Amino acid sequence: GWAQNSAMQMDPKDPWERLLVAGLARDFQAMRLDFLRRQKVADADAVTAWLGKHSDRVAMFRSMIDRARRGGLPTPAMLAQIAGQARTLLGR
Repeated sequence: GWAQNSAMQMDPKDPWERLLVAGLARDFQAMRLDFLRRQKVADADAVTAWLGKHSDRVAMFRSMIDRARRGGLPTPAMLAQIAGQARTLLGR
């Protein structure tokens, strides 16, 4: 949620960064929806089981998000890295 909100609030001046940031905001939402669809969101136990199965990786991802949040204003590069890590994590 934080990364998606950060992407949506950015105001990049460069047209390429604008495209990157807009794509990242869409990607974060699409990843979330795809993950929930694959976990059968109607079954909260499936999400809880997934979190338990991947607890080490989830903890590492959360740690990365915490570092990013403490690091000042997010940049497109920061959010692109977070998106890549999220894609890898949620693809499991």
